[in-house]
Amino acid sequence: MSRGVLLVDDDASVRSAVARYLRLKQWDVLEAADLREAGERLRERRPDAAVVDYSLPDGSGLELVRRIHELEPTVPIVVLTAHGSIDLAVAAVKEGAEQFFTK
Repeated sequence: MSRGVLLVDDDASVRSAVARYLRLKQWDVLEAADLREAGERLRERRPDAAVVDYSLPDGSGLELVRRIHELEPTVPIVVLTAHGSIDLAVAAVKEGAEQFFTK
């Protein structure tokens, strides 16, 4: 079975670019545009990793970080945001994100 990554971003162009890169690196990408779709993808398959946008139309990406870690505590998660700050990066890491990047 291939490695699966959950990619959650409401910006279709960002999601497409990141998904294309991950597929080139041999990842099976499960895409979602919001928390609801991410929940559907999690019911389909547990990811080996996740890339999550902080700001989603139906809530915070940190909610998803918590949810993923409740299901699979060892899944590495990267949080992306267009509006980063030190406080937000610290909060993301405290919730379980391994990395925090500004787009």
